[in-house]
Amino acid sequence: MKKIRTLFQSTIIKFIIVGIINTIVGMGSMFICFFILRHGQWFSNTINYWISSATNTITGSIVSYFLNKFFTFQSKESYNDVFKFIINIIICNILAYGIAKPLAVSLVSFASTSIKSVVALLFGSVLFTIINYFGQRFWVFKK
Repeated sequence: MKKIRTLFQSTIIKFIIVGIINTIVGMGSMFICFFILRHGQWFSNTINYWISSATNTITGSIVSYFLNKFFTFQSKESYNDVFKFIINIIICNILAYGIAKPLAVSLVSFASTSIKSVVALLFGSVLFTIINYFGQRFWVFKK
Protein backbone atom coordinates (compact mmCIF):
# COMPACT_ATOMS: atom_id res chain seq x y z
CA MET A 1 0.00 0.00 0.00
CA LYS A 2 2.85 2.38 0.84
CA LYS A 3 4.45 1.69 -2.52
CA ILE A 4 1.20 2.57 -4.33
CA ARG A 5 0.88 5.86 -2.39
CA THR A 6 4.48 6.79 -3.18
CA LEU A 7 3.94 5.94 -6.83
CA PHE A 8 1.01 8.34 -7.12
CA GLN A 9 2.06 11.13 -4.73
CA SER A 10 4.84 12.48 -6.87
CA THR A 11 2.80 12.83 -10.02
CA ILE A 12 -0.86 13.15 -9.13
CA ILE A 13 -0.69 16.75 -7.85
CA LYS A 14 1.28 17.87 -10.90
CA PHE A 15 -1.12 16.00 -13.16
CA ILE A 16 -4.04 17.80 -11.52
CA ILE A 17 -2.39 21.21 -12.06
CA VAL A 18 -1.72 20.35 -15.69
CA GLY A 19 -5.26 19.04 -15.89
CA ILE A 20 -6.70 22.37 -14.77
CA ILE A 21 -4.74 24.21 -17.45
CA ASN A 22 -5.56 21.52 -19.99
CA THR A 23 -9.25 21.66 -19.05
CA ILE A 24 -9.45 25.40 -19.57
CA VAL A 25 -7.82 25.14 -22.99
CA GLY A 26 -9.49 21.93 -24.16
CA MET A 27 -13.00 22.46 -22.85
CA GLY A 28 -12.94 26.09 -23.88
CA SER A 29 -12.14 25.11 -27.45
CA MET A 30 -14.64 22.22 -27.31
CA PHE A 31 -17.59 24.33 -26.25
CA ILE A 32 -16.71 27.20 -28.57
CA CYS A 33 -16.59 24.69 -31.42
CA PHE A 34 -19.84 22.99 -30.33
CA PHE A 35 -21.82 26.22 -30.10
CA ILE A 36 -20.41 27.62 -33.36
CA LEU A 37 -21.28 24.40 -35.19
CA ARG A 38 -24.70 24.25 -33.54
CA HIS A 39 -25.41 27.89 -34.35
CA GLY A 40 -24.28 27.45 -37.96
CA GLN A 41 -26.34 24.27 -38.31
CA TRP A 42 -23.82 22.80 -40.74
CA PHE A 43 -23.88 19.28 -39.33
CA SER A 44 -26.09 16.97 -37.31
CA ASN A 45 -25.88 17.04 -33.53
CA THR A 46 -23.96 13.74 -33.56
CA ILE A 47 -21.31 15.09 -35.91
CA ASN A 48 -21.09 18.31 -33.85
CA TYR A 49 -20.52 16.15 -30.75
CA TRP A 50 -17.63 14.22 -32.28
CA ILE A 51 -16.01 17.25 -33.94
CA SER A 52 -16.23 19.18 -30.67
CA SER A 53 -14.84 16.32 -28.58
CA ALA A 54 -12.01 15.92 -31.11
CA THR A 55 -11.26 19.65 -30.86
CA ASN A 56 -10.99 19.25 -27.09
CA THR A 57 -8.76 16.23 -27.49
CA ILE A 58 -6.44 17.83 -30.03
CA THR A 59 -5.96 21.21 -28.34
CA GLY A 60 -5.88 19.73 -24.85
CA SER A 61 -3.47 17.01 -25.93
CA ILE A 62 -0.93 19.44 -27.31
CA VAL A 63 -0.92 21.33 -24.01
CA SER A 64 -1.00 18.08 -22.03
CA TYR A 65 1.88 16.47 -23.89
CA PHE A 66 4.35 19.25 -23.27
CA LEU A 67 3.32 20.02 -19.69
CA ASN A 68 3.17 16.36 -18.64
CA LYS A 69 6.37 15.41 -20.45
CA PHE A 70 8.48 18.14 -18.92
CA PHE A 71 6.64 19.11 -15.71
CA THR A 72 4.62 16.16 -14.40
CA PHE A 73 6.57 13.08 -15.43
CA GLN A 74 9.88 14.81 -16.29
CA SER A 75 10.52 12.40 -19.11
CA LYS A 76 14.06 12.44 -20.44
CA GLU A 77 13.09 10.55 -23.60
CA SER A 78 13.51 12.43 -26.82
CA TYR A 79 10.31 12.67 -28.75
CA ASN A 80 10.02 8.88 -29.18
CA ASP A 81 7.08 8.94 -26.77
CA VAL A 82 4.97 11.09 -29.13
CA PHE A 83 3.67 8.01 -30.95
CA LYS A 84 2.65 6.35 -27.67
CA PHE A 85 1.05 9.60 -26.53
CA ILE A 86 -1.03 9.87 -29.72
CA ILE A 87 -2.16 6.23 -29.46
CA ASN A 88 -3.08 6.76 -25.79
CA ILE A 89 -5.09 9.89 -26.61
CA ILE A 90 -6.98 8.19 -29.44
CA ILE A 91 -7.88 5.21 -27.25
CA CYS A 92 -8.90 7.46 -24.34
CA ASN A 93 -11.03 9.64 -26.62
CA ILE A 94 -12.90 6.74 -28.21
CA LEU A 95 -13.49 5.02 -24.87
CA ALA A 96 -14.43 8.08 -22.84
CA TYR A 97 -16.70 9.85 -25.30
CA GLY A 98 -18.10 6.57 -26.61
CA ILE A 99 -19.18 5.60 -23.09
CA ALA A 100 -20.32 9.13 -22.16
CA LYS A 101 -22.80 9.67 -25.00
CA PRO A 102 -25.20 6.78 -24.24
CA LEU A 103 -24.77 7.30 -20.50
CA ALA A 104 -25.71 10.98 -20.72
CA VAL A 105 -28.62 10.27 -23.04
CA SER A 106 -30.06 7.79 -20.54
CA LEU A 107 -29.40 9.98 -17.48
CA VAL A 108 -30.94 13.15 -18.93
CA SER A 109 -33.45 11.55 -21.27
CA PHE A 110 -35.94 14.33 -20.47
CA ALA A 111 -33.60 17.07 -21.76
CA SER A 112 -33.18 18.56 -25.22
CA THR A 113 -30.67 17.09 -27.66
CA SER A 114 -28.27 19.99 -27.07
CA ILE A 115 -28.37 19.53 -23.29
CA LYS A 116 -27.78 15.80 -23.71
CA SER A 117 -24.73 16.56 -25.85
CA VAL A 118 -23.34 19.07 -23.37
CA VAL A 119 -23.78 16.60 -20.50
CA ALA A 120 -22.15 13.88 -22.62
CA LEU A 121 -19.21 16.17 -23.41
CA LEU A 122 -18.77 16.90 -19.69
CA PHE A 123 -18.99 13.20 -18.74
CA GLY A 124 -16.61 12.33 -21.55
CA SER A 125 -14.09 14.88 -20.33
CA VAL A 126 -14.11 13.40 -16.83
CA LEU A 127 -13.77 9.82 -18.10
CA PHE A 128 -11.06 10.90 -20.54
CA THR A 129 -9.03 12.49 -17.73
CA ILE A 130 -9.15 9.37 -15.57
CA ILE A 131 -8.26 6.94 -18.36
CA ASN A 132 -5.62 9.32 -19.75
CA TYR A 133 -3.80 9.64 -16.42
CA PHE A 134 -3.26 5.90 -16.20
CA GLY A 135 -2.23 5.68 -19.85
CA GLN A 136 0.32 8.46 -19.51
CA ARG A 137 1.57 7.40 -16.10
CA PHE A 138 2.04 3.71 -16.79
CA TRP A 139 2.63 3.55 -20.53
CA VAL A 140 3.57 6.81 -22.27
CA PHE A 141 5.88 8.40 -19.67
CA LYS A 142 6.68 5.22 -17.75
CA LYS A 143 9.97 5.60 -15.92
